[in-house]
Amino acid sequence: MFGKKKQPPIRSLIAAGSEIRGNMKFTDGLRIDGIVQGDIRENTAHPSLLVISESAHVIGEIHADHVIINGRVNGPVYANELLELQPKANIEGDVHYK
Repeated sequence: MFGKKKQPPIRSLIAAGSEIRGNMKFTDGLRIDGIVQGDIRENTAHPSLLVISESAHVIGEIHADHVIINGRVNGPVYANELLELQPKANIEGDVHYK
């Protein structure tokens, strides 16, 4: 299709029932099903994909190229390329996208 770039693979998972406190940086793709309290940033040297599932809750800033949200986010979201909000997305914070 026109304008679609190949998405990076999801290489990391924060599973449901897991809770992480602190800032984190990821490369390629990250899926969050648990709770993260801290900022989440992509490695700017590579394209990035961040998926926040329906069961996930993120408290902090989010920075990634392509962000898909279907859970809860408390904090600003910065999508360098594309932001997808799915039906159960709940964001309390500013949203920035291309």
